[in-house]
Amino acid sequence: MRNKAGFTLIELVMVIVVLGVVSVGITRFISSSTQIFVDTSERERLLRDGSFAVERINREIAQAIPNSVRLAGNAAVHCLQFVPMKWSTFYFDLPTLPDTDTEVDVVEMQDIDGTVFTPSINNDFAFVYPTSNADIYSNSSTQRRLISACSDDGDGDCSTDDDVDGVVQLSVNASFGQSSPAERLYIGQATTSYCVRGASIYRHESALAATQPVFSTGGVLMAENLANQLSANPSAAGTNSLNPFRIVDASLRRNAYTQTQFIFTRNNESMTFTQEIHIPNVP
Repeated sequence: MRNKAGFTLIELVMVIVVLGVVSVGITRFISSSTQIFVDTSERERLLRDGSFAVERINREIAQAIPNSVRLAGNAAVHCLQFVPMKWSTFYFDLPTLPDTDTEVDVVEMQDIDGTVFTPSINNDFAFVYPTSNADIYSNSSTQRRLISACSDDGDGDCSTDDDVDGVVQLSVNASFGQSSPAERLYIGQATTSYCVRGASIYRHESALAATQPVFSTGGVLMAENLANQLSANPSAAGTNSLNPFRIVDASLRRNAYTQTQFIFTRNNESMTFTQEIHIPNVP
């Protein structure tokens, strides 16, 4: 009879053991590679989402009317509010109290391409030398006046400059309380608020009001997955708090600035964005 060769039980067991060891090694390698890819993807997503929100907030606050940033909230919602600047210009002649004149001569408002800005009559406000929130939001503010007309030498239209002198006239509802050392005039209308609640950032728009609103619902979702811990009084929180917003008052060496701190977390990945936002405009 022909000899028949085969595997012994010991050889089969050894092969199974070797294959098991190799399989475990391959599985760990694949699992580790997969986890690295997932972690990297999560970091990139957090970075992308966080960068978008931070950049959007930075740009808008940097273009706000000076001293219009204010903060309010509670343990559930923190809201940062400011007045976006629709336009800024210089004035030549400003009526101040007790003067009863209501016409302001300003530099013609147009951009580098020649596109002329026309204010919204009886909706836009003119702000001159706002040194505090009260000058912006208070209904009795003498540094905020409603624009009732805009014309070029009385032609009733400030979108054209008939005599090419580069000067237009703004009519306001009353004289201003104080002039600006830099002779600056800002135009704005509504407010923008960024509110943090429920681990998300929302954007709101509203009309000027003396009391700052705290939005607990609605708004446009800007970012998710926030891990900030909100204090009961955002204005009284110290520098070591985890609040998303903080307003640092002006000192003798610098202007006031706004500090944002957003802590994004997702699947055990965490990323913190901290920014100091300065408004380059001066009253």
